Amino acid sequence: MNLKTHYPKKRFGQHWLVNKKILEKIKEVAELNANDFILEIGPGRGALTSKLLDSEIRKLHAIELDYDLIDFLNVKFKNNDKFSLQQGDILSTNLDSFNNKITKVVANIPYNITGPILDIFVGRLGLIRDYNYKKIIFLMQKDVVDRILAKEGSSSSGALSIRMQLLSKIKKICDVEPSSFSPPPKVFSSLVVFEPLKTELRLDITSEKYIDKLLRIAFNSRRKMLRNTLKSIFSTDEINKFSESSKICLNLRPQDLSINQWVNLADNCIKIKK
Repeated sequence: MNLKTHYPKKRFGQHWLVNKKILEKIKEVAELNANDFILEIGPGRGALTSKLLDSEIRKLHAIELDYDLIDFLNVKFKNNDKFSLQQGDILSTNLDSFNNKITKVVANIPYNITGPILDIFVGRLGLIRDYNYKKIIFLMQKDVVDRILAKEGSSSSGALSIRMQLLSKIKKICDVEPSSFSPPPKVFSSLVVFEPLKTELRLDITSEKYIDKLLRIAFNSRRKMLRNTLKSIFSTDEINKFSESSKICLNLRPQDLSINQWVNLADNCIKIKK
């Protein structure tokens, strides 16, 4: 296939990374070693793939949605026995056959599937999966990364912030200008690294599920005080009890609570409900 005849497809959210410094930065933060089995989501024309394969990694498996790129990628990397390729949609691809082998995940995420991608790879509260990614390196829309990293009191703080910070260690490496991509997107991106917490370092499942429930209710009406939003699932007497036991002022709005306060609130709700 001649790439001169292939143009980025808007329906796939294709914005290919062409900035060589950022390509090198991704490789650097991945801290690749001989034991690594890399999953690359959306290799596109293979610019990042080439960088990753030019290392001592054990294996790189790529999943590409665009049929028109499959033959090109297979030809480009046909002499590299560390490379394998699968055509498919990452949101519906069954990864069971090699999920336990994957050590790191790398992707330039299409903006329109950011939420589902985070669900699949960083995880969900109340759900323990039997695989253990050491690192997840994503290029994501900057405002989403800012929301994920937001602390209490910030207008950007939300349910996403609490969930992601309870599930993983998160580090933003740098912001990436639109000109680093072809074609340039309309927004800035950020390079971010997630290190999912091991099961033994996470909260217990019951607490996680309850926190998730509280987050859905509270942030559905983020302008309201917690005391008012929680009335949909608790009686006034129950609200007064866990407000007193948790020592959390329920006249606050949800974005004003810290992660520790959400954990404390959920634990006290569980005790009172028993």
